[in-house]
Amino acid sequence: MTCCGISSGQIGSIGVSPDGKFIAVAYKKDRTSFIYRIAIDTGQAARLTNATTGSESSPAFSADGKRIAFSYSPGSGAHSRIVIGNVDGSDLHPWPAPSDGNDFWPVFSPDNKTIILARSGFYGSYSPIAQPHPHAWDFYAGGLDGTDLRQLTNESFYMVSPISVSPDGKNMAVVTEGEIAVYSLDHPEKPTLSLRPHVPKEADRRNPILECPNYEPDGKSILFMAASNGKPWGGYNYDVYRVDIGTGALEKLTNGNGYATDLRIFADGRTEVFLKWRSDWHATPVKSELNLLDLQTHKVTPFKVTGLN
Repeated sequence: MTCCGISSGQIGSIGVSPDGKFIAVAYKKDRTSFIYRIAIDTGQAARLTNATTGSESSPAFSADGKRIAFSYSPGSGAHSRIVIGNVDGSDLHPWPAPSDGNDFWPVFSPDNKTIILARSGFYGSYSPIAQPHPHAWDFYAGGLDGTDLRQLTNESFYMVSPISVSPDGKNMAVVTEGEIAVYSLDHPEKPTLSLRPHVPKEADRRNPILECPNYEPDGKSILFMAASNGKPWGGYNYDVYRVDIGTGALEKLTNGNGYATDLRIFADGRTEVFLKWRSDWHATPVKSELNLLDLQTHKVTPFKVTGLN
């Protein structure tokens, strides 16, 4: 399967509509990245936005399926902001909450009243030999109209993942450094639960490489990706696992994914979608492919897309 048949573009992030009929992706080509909506039944993609410059990423649907939100970085040193609008791409406008940082990864609350997002307070590196990245992360929430903005965490995380909100809207799960931390959205000062699942042949036992937490619809388990050794030609496999929140019991759902990212669960709990990446001879990920995971049979199926350009 070749993603869209176009080797020069990359799908970089994914959102799933609550009815399971569409996924939204950020499609990167050259120096731009724009949001497309893809029909699950046909694989046909259509551009959702009309920006001509900058980078759009991290699309998210509201629980009622009426709205969509994403991050937009205009470039030239301007801050990344959240954009919100109708799911058909109409009435797109910047989320008006005040910000003095860079805002990423919007998520709607299950009651459709709140947006939760990650904000980076520092872009750079703490070492002269490291590449610059967003740091000093915390999470915020506010109304869809930008009012009632409140800071949820005050930990200035070095590195975090996008969050998953529990089905009852009471908690959020996020990967910080080597753990899946669960925070109460009513009292988010410190985690109420810390999960440190250890997968077979994990890449680093002291600091496990975990990604992409996703609550299952019953709220009793979290699906996530973890890096393990074992890829025949070197590097890590990023496979999908399920951890039981109550018991910590671990179940492996895929085998030998290679480098994979952006795990997202469908609302019915039967399917997940994620990206597999192919690398060049420098081991740099250069090409992404959408895959669907059947959570009952554990079968992974490539998902062919047309219309990305």
